[in-house]
Amino acid sequence: MQVFVGKEENPSMELVFTVSELNIITGDAAIKASLANRKLDMNLKGIRGYTTSLIRLAEFTQVLLPSGEEKGIPSFIVKGEVHKVLGRPFLEDNIRL
Repeated sequence: MQVFVGKEENPSMELVFTVSELNIITGDAAIKASLANRKLDMNLKGIRGYTTSLIRLAEFTQVLLPSGEEKGIPSFIVKGEVHKVLGRPFLEDNIRL
């Protein structure tokens, strides 16, 4: 499934991960998509004990669905390189599997 985040001239493709409780993007992806965001300071522990820092929250991330519909979703911006993830809350609200 192809799902793109960001403005039409600069979209990035996202990983859809059905067990994630969060939508996650990198700081670089947030800059590339020109996302408005606010400061946040939390740590996230994932699969196999991997940890990363959640540093910002983008409350409106523009997402282009396979149907061509555009949605605005909240996304956590992480420090460092991680896979960009659209999680279960996104799927439950937007995709029929």
